Amino acid sequence: MVEAKISSKDSFGYYLKLLAPYKALFVLVVVLITANVLVEVGQNFIYKIVIDSANDFAVQKILAPAFVNLILFLGLIYFVSVIAQGLSKYYRMHFLNRLEIKMMFDIKKDIFNHLLSLSHSFHASNSTGSIITRLIRSSNSVESITDFFTYHSFPLFIKLIVSFFVIAFFDLNSAVVVLIMVLAFAVYTAVLLKKQQAANVEKNAVEDFEKAFISDVFTNIETVKHFGKEGRLSSIFEGLSRTTLDKHLRFWDFFNKTDAGHVIILGFGTIGVMYFSLVRLLSGELSVGSIVFIYTSFIGLTLPLFEFFWGVRRLYEGLADLQSVVQYKKIKQEVVDANNAIDFKVKKGSIEFRNVNFGYNPKRKIIDCFNLKINPKEKVAFVGQSGAGKTTIVKLIYRFYDVNGGEILIDGKNINTFTQNSLRNELSIVPQECVLFNDTIYSNVLFSNPTATREKVFAALKAAQLYNFVEHLPEKENTIVGERGIKLSGGEKQRLSIARAILADKKILVLDEATSSLDSKTEYEIRLALEELMKGRTTIIIAHRLSTIMNADKIVVMKKGKIEQVGSHSELAKKQGIYSSLWQLQKTGAIKK
Repeated sequence: MVEAKISSKDSFGYYLKLLAPYKALFVLVVVLITANVLVEVGQNFIYKIVIDSANDFAVQKILAPAFVNLILFLGLIYFVSVIAQGLSKYYRMHFLNRLEIKMMFDIKKDIFNHLLSLSHSFHASNSTGSIITRLIRSSNSVESITDFFTYHSFPLFIKLIVSFFVIAFFDLNSAVVVLIMVLAFAVYTAVLLKKQQAANVEKNAVEDFEKAFISDVFTNIETVKHFGKEGRLSSIFEGLSRTTLDKHLRFWDFFNKTDAGHVIILGFGTIGVMYFSLVRLLSGELSVGSIVFIYTSFIGLTLPLFEFFWGVRRLYEGLADLQSVVQYKKIKQEVVDANNAIDFKVKKGSIEFRNVNFGYNPKRKIIDCFNLKINPKEKVAFVGQSGAGKTTIVKLIYRFYDVNGGEILIDGKNINTFTQNSLRNELSIVPQECVLFNDTIYSNVLFSNPTATREKVFAALKAAQLYNFVEHLPEKENTIVGERGIKLSGGEKQRLSIARAILADKKILVLDEATSSLDSKTEYEIRLALEELMKGRTTIIIAHRLSTIMNADKIVVMKKGKIEQVGSHSELAKKQGIYSSLWQLQKTGAIKK
C-alpha cells in the first residue's frame, strides 16, 4: 500500500516535462484567457457609462438625441465585445482540449512503456489491478492540473490585477478590501487543502488496495468457486470497502470546513466594499454608475474565487494521483542492457553455464556453482524436487534476473552482451500454464510471430493437433478464448501454446512442465505434438513426470541448486541415486504428480 507521503515537487516536475513540447499551445490558451477577462471588464465599464448617461438624461444634463446616439454606439461596442468574448471562449476550449488530449496520450504511453520495460521482479510483486487503476488515474490527473491553470488560476490572477487597478481608480479603500479578501480566501483555501491532500493520498492508497483485491478475486474466480469461499471473500471485501469509505468520508469532510470559511470571508469582503463605495457616493465623490462598476467588478471576482477553490482541490487531487505513477517512474530496471549491447541471432543453439551462482535473496543461494554445456539440437531435461532450481535456470536464460556470479553463454557468447529483447525473441517456450490473451484463437497463436502468413498459422494449428478442434467451433479460429483462456480446457490451451511455439520457429525451445497437469490421453496426444516441435531444436525440458523425458539426450538431476547426476534415462535408472529412487517411486505409483 502506498504511504501517505506527498511529493508535489516530483509530481509537478513530471507534469512540466509533459507540458514542455506544447508550450506554444499553452501560451496561446493563456492569451485567450487574458483577452476574455479584458472583454468582461470592458463590458462592466459599458454598464457604468450607460447608467451614468441614463442618470444625466433623467436630470436633463444631456438631450435625447445625444443620449440615443451614445446608447447606439455603446450597443455596437457591446455587440462586438460579445462576439469577441464568444470567439475567445470557443478557441480557448478548442486549443485547451487539444493540449490536454495530447498530454493525456503522452503520459499513458510513457507510463505504459515504462511499466512494460520493468524487470520480472516488479511484475511479480505488484498487483495488476493496482497498476491499471494508477495508469488510468494518471491520465485524468493531467486534465485536473491543466484545468487548474487554465480555468481557475490564470483567469483569477488576471482578473484580480485588472479589477484591483480599475476599482482603485475609483476608490482605493474598496480595492484594498478586495485585495485583503482575496489573500484571506487563498491562504485559507491553501492551508485546508494542503491537509486534504494527505487525506487524498490515503484515500487513493486504500482504493488501490481494494481494486487490487477485486481484480485478484475475479481473476481467480474458479478457485473461489471450487473451495466455496464466496462468504469469506465477501467478508474480507466488506472490511476493505468500509475502510475505503471511511477514508473517503475523512477526505470529503474538509469541504464542509472550507465552504463555511469561504462564506464568512466573502461576506466580510462584500460589507467592506459596499461600505467604502457608498460613503463616497453619499459625499458626492462617486456616481451611481461608478458604484455599479465597482460592485460588478467585485462580484466578477467571487465566481473565479470559488472556481479557484475547486481548482486547488483538483490540483491537489491531480498531484496526488500523479504521484502514484511518478513513484513507478522512479523504479529502475533491475536487469539492464549494457551500453554496447548488440542484437542477437542464434546460429547454432549451444548453451553453456559456467560457475553460475544466483539467489533471489543474497543470504540464500538458489543456484550454486552450476556448470553445464548443452550442445546444439540436444534435448536436455532438468529434474529434481520442488525448489531445486529448475525453473530458476530458465529465468536466468531469459535474463529475467542477472546471475550473481559466473556467466551463461549461447553460441559461445555471454548473454549479458545481448539486448534483452533480441535474446528473448530468439527463444521459444511452452509453459506449464499457458496464459492467453482475451482475444481470438488466431490472434493468440499469431502473437509469437505477428508477420506470419495465415497459411503458417493454420500449419502450426495442425502440427499442434488443434486444427480439427478449431474447425468444429462455430466461430472457428475467430473464437474468443476468454480472459486467460478460461473458455478452453487445459489440453486445448496447451495445444494452443504449442502452436504458438511452432509458429515462433526458434532454434532454442523451453518446455516448462508442459504436460504436468494433463490426463494421460491428452498428455500422449500433446507429447506427439511436442516431439514434432523439438525436432532440430536445442530443447530444455523441465519435468516432474520422468516418463515424459525418457527420450531426452541428457538428464540433469538437481538438488539445492547443484547438479547431482547427469546421464541418459537408461544410465541414471541403473545407478544408485536420486534419479533411480524417483523412477522407482513414480513407476510404482508411490508419488503422484
